[in-house]
Amino acid sequence: MIGFQHHALDSAIVFFFNKFCGKSVFLDTLALIFLSVDALRTAILVALVVGIWEYGKIKNDISANKRVLMILFSVVLTLGAIEILNALIDSPRPVVTHEKLINSPIITPDTKPLWKDGWVRNPKHGSFPSDTVALLSTIAIGLFFWNKTLGAFAILFVFFVGILPRLYFGLHYPSDMAIGFIISLLSSWFVEKVNIFNSLSKRILSFQNRYPYIFGTAGFYLAYVIADKFILLRKLPVWIKVMLSK
Repeated sequence: MIGFQHHALDSAIVFFFNKFCGKSVFLDTLALIFLSVDALRTAILVALVVGIWEYGKIKNDISANKRVLMILFSVVLTLGAIEILNALIDSPRPVVTHEKLINSPIITPDTKPLWKDGWVRNPKHGSFPSDTVALLSTIAIGLFFWNKTLGAFAILFVFFVGILPRLYFGLHYPSDMAIGFIISLLSSWFVEKVNIFNSLSKRILSFQNRYPYIFGTAGFYLAYVIADKFILLRKLPVWIKVMLSK
């Protein structure tokens, strides 16, 4: 793997936000909720995308349905690039590199599982780039392409519930998340500019008109998988390997 050295400014920004950690049960718990509960983070953005799809169906607005498919294509490209970089680049989290300097949250019986089981179980997983921020940003950018007001809200939402908690707990450097955002922006731009994605969206919509039940079922399941941050697909190879091992 390729070692990656973060700039001193990266660490300084992490230390600035992390200094507030462990001083307030309210702030620690709020940050832990946004950090660990996908239903209050990723699922909200996915629900906004589903809303665009339903709007398109009710208003007979094909452009709205195409926008949803474009967001999906962008998500696939973004996470594909992120997974490749994560596999090639070795970049420990700040909480690992600066373990003695990073403050931990105040743990209560209700929040202990969120912290211990949600993040400390795997703190050595590479931090560069941030896959969660990249996923959230891709969805937010797609929402912005459809409606600027909704998109601006989504981008602010990503900043407050996706980026700040990771700085607050020392789980990502700013550059980790900045690169994740840039990748999401490039993926979204690429999908917009390359005509093959427009042609593919037309074929998918044609399939949907012919097989609405199959498409609706698959669409719901796909929305669930995205809201769950593709945890099933990311863990499935490991589970299969265990099942088949002697």
